[in-house]
Amino acid sequence: MRTWSVLVPGLAVGLISLAPVGAVAEPSSEADELRERLDELEDRFDQVEKRSLLDRIELGGDYRTIFNAVVYKGPTADPYYPDPTNPAVGHQIEETNAEIWSHRLRISMKAEPIRSVRVSARMVMYKIFGDGDAAPFVQDSMTTRLPRDSSARFDQAWIDWFMTDWLAFSAGRIAYADGNPAELKDNSSVRRATWGLQMVDGEYDTINLTFNLSRALDGWYIRGFYASWFNDNDQDPFGGVPFLSSGTENLRIFGGNMDFVIPGIGRNFLQLGYYVAPKFRPFNIPIPDPGYDPASDYTNAPAPLNGSLLFPSALPDSMGSYQNISALLELYDLAGIGLDLFLAGSVGFLKSSDQGIAYQIPNPADPATRIEYPFLYLASTGDKGTTFFVYAGMRYTLPIKALNETKLGFEFNHGSRYHISFAVQQDNLLTKLATRGNAYEAYLIVPFNEHLFLRASYLYIDSKYQTGFFGPDPAAFGSTAPERLQQIHSFSAVLNASL
Repeated sequence: MRTWSVLVPGLAVGLISLAPVGAVAEPSSEADELRERLDELEDRFDQVEKRSLLDRIELGGDYRTIFNAVVYKGPTADPYYPDPTNPAVGHQIEETNAEIWSHRLRISMKAEPIRSVRVSARMVMYKIFGDGDAAPFVQDSMTTRLPRDSSARFDQAWIDWFMTDWLAFSAGRIAYADGNPAELKDNSSVRRATWGLQMVDGEYDTINLTFNLSRALDGWYIRGFYASWFNDNDQDPFGGVPFLSSGTENLRIFGGNMDFVIPGIGRNFLQLGYYVAPKFRPFNIPIPDPGYDPASDYTNAPAPLNGSLLFPSALPDSMGSYQNISALLELYDLAGIGLDLFLAGSVGFLKSSDQGIAYQIPNPADPATRIEYPFLYLASTGDKGTTFFVYAGMRYTLPIKALNETKLGFEFNHGSRYHISFAVQQDNLLTKLATRGNAYEAYLIVPFNEHLFLRASYLYIDSKYQTGFFGPDPAAFGSTAPERLQQIHSFSAVLNASL
């Protein structure tokens, strides 16, 4: 809009040259007034231009302050302080942390330059008060779920191309977090167009195709996805050749789901899902070095700075395969009494290749030397590979007008011994959906207005077995998921403001 700035001096000179000689001061005043009016008009054009831009970019978000208190009974995180009765797990401890404050800011952006193209993204800042460090190894699926410093990171960034009115192509870091039924705990009843929590809850990069078949059947959508995760060369510390691999082929996952509405029973939706990893590739996972002696470490530095970790010396081509079938049924305002219900579950099928990730460990016959030993195997190796997961819950809106739609909720989930989860940590600092055991949660939601609510909750986790895609050698430890008893009581309060 700089055009006006160029025209103003020329107009002013013209006005002065046309004025009578005896009235020089008055035209100068008129020129100043005209200049002010043109400047004002320029500002208005700038505002119109900005509004036009904002019409194409939709902004939103939320901010929450979080209070957590945790009572923990279970193995210590220190791998060099094992339980003498079970060396596979850490020494049993009891610890109470009565005050942990954190906060999270999320800014979402959406732009539609043309009707058939939409770009979406979300930035997240999440940190604990007074703490700015993080674990040295952060999984790509939880970069914004793990509290760190005050930097903003993207947990979502993808493009939608609506090729026709019934087919859309999407690619990028697609919204796989906070799917249904997570909206119930966020004081919402809006169905989210993504995978349910029974399938996934995290940050993942994929390519999707979505078929909108709602003309044939109300709420009928079919989504297919493809994930291909590249394993870069860890021996390239400066990133000079990022296109070279570590030698391990890409981990590829194929799958999809189908959403539709069941007629005649009020607001609801049903989701059926399936995915398969035909070849579950090994990860470059460090383990504690059995030859490391913490008593001889005068640095007292944390891992990996103290040299206490071992990285793999050999990786198999494939650890095996995994398939998962899941379902989610959600009912809103059942019978008009303010009751929301959901029931979800999955069945998984693990098939191990009986090949493990190997490490150079001390030779039991001669500790001064080392031998290559396959230590980590796909979960369920040496055992039956069928897994189960159940997730159910309800939310009830109290029928008291003075309470401003205060809500009570309860959730339960159970995972079998080899339950495989693509869920990550939530804002209570726990990953309840990955529990191999039982988890119970009760919560109260108090809305203050349409933009602000308070949620208070209590969560009890009774975990029975070690979690993870991989586990220790079953021949030495009895199972890839050794018994690992944990009891966690978590109290949390969240004050959430939507923007």
